[in-house]
Amino acid sequence: MSSKNKPAKGKVTAAKAAKVVAAAKAVPVANPQPAVNAATKTKDWLLAAFRYKKAFFARHWKGTVVIALVTLVFFWPIVTRISSYSEGGDAMFNAWTIARDWHCILHQGCANYADGNIYFPNKDSMLYSETQLSTGLLTLPLYFINQNPLFAYNVWTIFSFFLAGWFMYLLAKRLSRGNELVSILAGLIFAYAPFRMAAVFHLQNLSIMLLPLAALLIIKYLDTALKRYLAGLFVTMALLAYASWYQIVFGIFALGILVAGMWVTRMLPWRKALLILGVMVLGAATVAPLAKEYTRFSKEQDAAFKISDQVLYSSSVTDYFIPHDGTLVGQLYYKLHPAAQHNAYNLDSFSYHGLVLYATGAGLVGVGGWRLYKWRKSKNKAHTDERQNYKYIAIFGVIALVGFVISLGPLLKFKGHFSYSSLADGTALVIPAPWLAVDEFLPQLEFIRAIGRASVLTLFALCCLLAFLPAYLRSSKLSGRARAIIMAAVVLLVIVELMPAHRVHMATGSYAYNLQIPAVYKYIKQHPQIDDIVILRSVDDYKGAPIPVMRAEDVLWAGYHNRNIFNGYSGYTPPSYFETLYDFVYLQADDIPKMQKLGLKYVIIDKQLSAPRPFLIDAAASLFPDKVYEDKRYVLYKIPQQ
Repeated sequence: MSSKNKPAKGKVTAAKAAKVVAAAKAVPVANPQPAVNAATKTKDWLLAAFRYKKAFFARHWKGTVVIALVTLVFFWPIVTRISSYSEGGDAMFNAWTIARDWHCILHQGCANYADGNIYFPNKDSMLYSETQLSTGLLTLPLYFINQNPLFAYNVWTIFSFFLAGWFMYLLAKRLSRGNELVSILAGLIFAYAPFRMAAVFHLQNLSIMLLPLAALLIIKYLDTALKRYLAGLFVTMALLAYASWYQIVFGIFALGILVAGMWVTRMLPWRKALLILGVMVLGAATVAPLAKEYTRFSKEQDAAFKISDQVLYSSSVTDYFIPHDGTLVGQLYYKLHPAAQHNAYNLDSFSYHGLVLYATGAGLVGVGGWRLYKWRKSKNKAHTDERQNYKYIAIFGVIALVGFVISLGPLLKFKGHFSYSSLADGTALVIPAPWLAVDEFLPQLEFIRAIGRASVLTLFALCCLLAFLPAYLRSSKLSGRARAIIMAAVVLLVIVELMPAHRVHMATGSYAYNLQIPAVYKYIKQHPQIDDIVILRSVDDYKGAPIPVMRAEDVLWAGYHNRNIFNGYSGYTPPSYFETLYDFVYLQADDIPKMQKLGLKYVIIDKQLSAPRPFLIDAAASLFPDKVYEDKRYVLYKIPQQ
């Protein structure tokens, strides 16, 4: 090669450069992707969440809108009085409960959660009924909007009905594989069936809205194996456990049967079944610290309910066949049978779920059981959606039956009376029901007095069974026209049989419509030194009040001002409470040292409800020289201290 053609020393030829570039590309780079900052990650996450919500709403907007509109129409009379209406009694007590929860969550005058600020100076007054701590937590944002407990109570009542219908709608849509009509109908039934009308103003009962959500999460986990559904199940069980002792027990019964049924029918391997059950148990077990306190209190005060209480508040078999007078078919029935028993023999709830639902559920269970039997005998073991549907039908059929049996309580009743045979010596032999074994071997559940509320499991299962009707009709040999006629007939008959014929029941007394925070309690809230109060009136209640109002109203406003009051209203009453209170009502000089001994520092006199017997007003004016505050209705005195 001539010197002319040789590359100059230090120069890089094209071929050599190409080799260098190729070698550089072959060397792995430690961080090939550019760094993504936290803001970009957050933006991407928000965009993904927005897209998911948009797609979710696109799939479910019809049912969501219908259930929301029905809820708004049904509760409109309360919507217009959202901060001023309460029927009294348990409704006011529940409003206090969630308000007290707020103060404890925010560490406002709550040294010990078990010690509520009612029935002072008694301890553990928060444990006299269900504390509904999760409800208090979920409604906490409402506290920063309006501190009136009635506002949060009414808002959450309305929202709970919507969620009950919406969660069931979502569950039914999964079970029906997308049938919008039957899913909406199932949601409306679960929200507004007669059983629900007995619990309109009982927040702890409304927490059963979480049951269809928990069932949906279990089925979603079966479909996808995604762990996020187990996380959701854990949270749901914890919320339900902290909302109501009754409903978590009923929920465990239903969900336990669901998971066990999935395993027995080989939809779920045993490892996954145990995993789901473990998540359920752990979620419910989060309430253990509070349960321990309840157990301690129950033993100390012997506060457990006996079999006689459970019998009184259990369902009769006949209750499942007595139409509700708030429905169209019920109104017709009672016009034709004016002397008939109305709604239920059960003093606490209604168990009528509709003959159409019974027939539909029974028909699906019967056909499903027969087809599963035939498939088991056949050589074709291939899995199909239709076969899975009938497995679900069998499982929900069992849940419906279990709910029915539990609701009958420890002793069987027909038409409100025991079913028994008379022996030769005239002794009545009462027929025991399965719940009697629970009382005998699992006394921890004796806190369940109103056992008839277990009927909600039957309602839940019937709504789930209804979701399979379209699939069954599609698999039948009926013509398309016949299937449409049957579906339309079922929908129409269910609406006539179960849907409320009027909006939410409202109290008749004028006192229920114009409740405002009394000025005296606003004054007390503004002066932290005012505490340990007894409220006295010479007349117990408003004239014609069908349920306790004033005792509950004292408690209601205690949720607002958050000071200790001697007065109270709850499922349990301390010994000698009424004796002491009525002694104070007939106010005399010797009552002052009694008040001092109890630690009471202030007394409020209700002038309006003492006007018919004004001796209390006069006695207070003469015995308490230190008047702190007075308005049109109340006067606040400071009790002389030793």
